[in-house]
Amino acid sequence: MKAILAFLLALLLPVPLAAQHVSEWTVVTLALDGSWGVGTSEHYGPALASALRKCNAMSKEQSDCGAEVTAVRQGWTLGILCGDHRVLVAATDLATAILDAEARQATLKDFYGDGLPGCSRIVTVDPDSFATSAKKKSWGAVRTDAGR
Repeated sequence: MKAILAFLLALLLPVPLAAQHVSEWTVVTLALDGSWGVGTSEHYGPALASALRKCNAMSKEQSDCGAEVTAVRQGWTLGILCGDHRVLVAATDLATAILDAEARQATLKDFYGDGLPGCSRIVTVDPDSFATSAKKKSWGAVRTDAGR
């Protein structure tokens, strides 16, 4: 009887948290000068620190790296600049990220009208934390790893 009870308890108890796969945080920051950084880690703090280091390394002068960040687990991040305005969005799927970015750009357009400069996507980060940038200033498509 004890063996059956032990077997049933083993089936009903959840797997220990240490044995469960936990996806990493991907943190992205975008500065107004076009510098950006991506950091990944199991914990938010180290991911943020890595993103800030990379953004500051890319910037030629003192920048506003870290003024705005996104954080997502296994999702997409889009970093867009519209003149002096950032559109930085993160979502679990690309379609939602694009829609969110378009909505924010539309809000900026409504507020600033024709005074809003054109917008350009600076960086795209996929769910595997691969970052792709359209600007020559970047390092191109790179795999971002925690603490590197």
